[in-house]
Amino acid sequence: MQSIFELTSDEGRLGRQRRALLRGIERSEFLDVVAPRGALYAFPSIDRGKLPDFDDGRFAMELLEAEHVLVVPGSSFNVPYTNHRRLTLLPDEDTMSEVFVRMERRLASMAARAR
Repeated sequence: MQSIFELTSDEGRLGRQRRALLRGIERSEFLDVVAPRGALYAFPSIDRGKLPDFDDGRFAMELLEAEHVLVVPGSSFNVPYTNHRRLTLLPDEDTMSEVFVRMERRLASMAARAR
């Protein structure tokens, strides 16, 4: 039986998945986040300097339709800003890496259209 300590340690499943999520955000040209310390989700933001008209609801729908990735718009959590989305740490590391490839592709496409 696996304990919560093994699961959440740096080498545990959730520790590895957290690292994969943070690595994806670190590599992004558009994303920033306060690293989650106990939650099973992260709340990354979009750099408004690079995408000034970014809308989290529109992005979530475009990402789902074009890239088949589901994220939750941050504004769904009753916040007054629209440049965040909520991501879970539960997908495995390979899936998490692919999510960030697709997300970055969509963000780059949005930035190109905005120019």
